[in-house]
Amino acid sequence: MSKEVKLLIDNLYLKNNTVYKNDKIFYKHKDNFLKNRFSLLILSAKNFNLDNVKKIIETFSLPEITDYVIVVGNDNDKNLIIDNFKNLNGKVTVNPEPQDVLYSSLKIGLKAVSRRVNFIILQFSSLHNIKKETVKILIEKTIESKKDIIIPTFNEKKGHPIIFKSNLIPLFNSLRKEKGLPYLLKNYKDSIEEIEVSDKNIL
Repeated sequence: MSKEVKLLIDNLYLKNNTVYKNDKIFYKHKDNFLKNRFSLLILSAKNFNLDNVKKIIETFSLPEITDYVIVVGNDNDKNLIIDNFKNLNGKVTVNPEPQDVLYSSLKIGLKAVSRRVNFIILQFSSLHNIKKETVKILIEKTIESKKDIIIPTFNEKKGHPIIFKSNLIPLFNSLRKEKGLPYLLKNYKDSIEEIEVSDKNIL
C-alpha cells in the first residue's frame, strides 16, 4: 500500500492506518483493518437517480469501505457519476441492458469489484434512506460472523444491503441470471446469518 491513498471526497484519505479529513485525524484503524476491507456495490441501472446515489455514498462513507462500484444503465448516467465523484475510489460500469433481470447488473458489477476486498456490500439505489448507524452495525456483525452471507431484517422481514464474502464471487458468477439471487439465498441457507435491525428503511 502506498503511503497515502485517497478514499473518498472532501479531503478524506488514508495514511499509516489512520484516516485523515482536512489534515485532522478522522478515524484510526484497528490492527485488523486490512483484513476487513469492504466494497460497496450500488445497483442503479434501472430508474437511475443521482441524488439517491449521492445519499447512499454519503451514508456508506466509512473507513472499512475502500472500494465503490456503481452499475448504471447508460453512458450519460456513467458520466454524471464520474463528474460528481472525481475522487471516488472505485469504478462506474454500464449494464447495456438495464431492463434485464437484476442479477445481470449484479454480475456486471462483480467484475469491477476490487480483488483486494474481503466483503461486498450489495445495495440498491432505491433504498437510499438507510441509516448510517445501521450500516455500522452490519459491518461490525459481518466482521464478527463466521457465516459467508449477512442479511439484515426488520420485524423478521429480510432487506438490504446484503453483505457477502468475496470468496463467493465465483459462485455468483457461475449462476445463470434466470436463477438469480433468490435461488442462491434459498440454496445456501446454512451460509446465511440474519441480523435484526431497528431500521425499517432496509426494506
